[in-house]
Amino acid sequence: MEIKKSTYYTVFVSLLLLSFLLIGLFMNTTGISMVYYPDFPSETQLLLRRIKGHRTTQRLSNPCPDASNTTRCKPNGNVIFIKTYKTGSTTLRNILNRYGLANNLSFILNRAQPVGHVFKSLKSFPISELLPPIGVRDGDYRHYKYNMSNVHMRPSLEDLHNLTNPNSVYITILRHPVDQWLSYFQYFHKDDAMRNLLGGNDTNLDPVRTFLNLPAKFMKFKSNARNYQFRDLLEVDTQREDVDYVREKIDKFAELFDLVLLTEYFDESLVLLKRLLGWSFDDVLYLKMREQPQRLRADDEARKQLLEHNRADNMLYSYFYEVLQANIAAYGPSFHDDLNYFRNHLNRTLSECVGASKVVDVAGNHQNIRYDIRQQSSPFCKTFVSYGSSGAVFRRQSNQSGNTGR
Repeated sequence: MEIKKSTYYTVFVSLLLLSFLLIGLFMNTTGISMVYYPDFPSETQLLLRRIKGHRTTQRLSNPCPDASNTTRCKPNGNVIFIKTYKTGSTTLRNILNRYGLANNLSFILNRAQPVGHVFKSLKSFPISELLPPIGVRDGDYRHYKYNMSNVHMRPSLEDLHNLTNPNSVYITILRHPVDQWLSYFQYFHKDDAMRNLLGGNDTNLDPVRTFLNLPAKFMKFKSNARNYQFRDLLEVDTQREDVDYVREKIDKFAELFDLVLLTEYFDESLVLLKRLLGWSFDDVLYLKMREQPQRLRADDEARKQLLEHNRADNMLYSYFYEVLQANIAAYGPSFHDDLNYFRNHLNRTLSECVGASKVVDVAGNHQNIRYDIRQQSSPFCKTFVSYGSSGAVFRRQSNQSGNTGR
């Protein structure tokens, strides 16, 4: 009898070790890198786990339970994208623009801004300043119902719900807090603002190290340059970083968003988005927008300090990193095949459509990498390699609304 127990125990341990090995192999083949796992203090991680619904999956099974058979799915074109700064959000906006143009969808757009950004709080934004939806007479506010929102704004959930359709899907995108902070700091020339504060014009200073070592009299400037992503999602107090407050807000975000994409796992996120919306792989193909030619860097010690400086953002990213992993696991065994197919399809499309790259000035004083379209490309390529989709959406809706009534 003792021999049988020993044999059973040996078999059980062997099977357990084998299952761990297979899980490890799966994680390595999906292309999911552990490099960006948030490095947050362990005691705060324990507090984070008390957040309601922690590590639960988001609502991926809604329209398309079988991602391999999109003919059984009813595509959903009602998408509310809460746009964040310097996270790859313009690339995601371009995907939504392309889908909206192809399907004649209406977007929430500020009629006084060339590409429709609202910027300020939607709550204080007059509805008369919005472009009417397609086919709706200007001023017929009762029928102002929009399919999509993908502009910068301070979201007011009550106003968003009133302006959008009941089956709207809410999404956003987050980026590792240090990389997002560095990109924001560089793109919006915060280093120049800092030099002005210091009263010097030393172009050789290390902007990150100088920022971290700013004297106390510049604390207001330093304290305002933090937690940009936490601020972008809803109206929150970015100066508060106590765990209970941040946890309460993250709990609200978890309830609101159907999917939170991550920049470092953009391909994985798009495969999840495709299933959520019932779209095709063609619908989520992308070309990088707003790519900076020379990125601002920080050494390891500075990165640790920036993590602590952006404490709320790190908690936010840490939470939704784990949710993303849970979503991938819940997707099922076909996730690896779908991800590989999507990446191969994307690489083929880039090879067929994209030509030489160049550095250009955009919006006056920002440098971006842009790509030429290959000669004799297909009509799809001309749409795919386009940096004017936001303007095209704006012009199309301006032309098709206001002249026809309901």
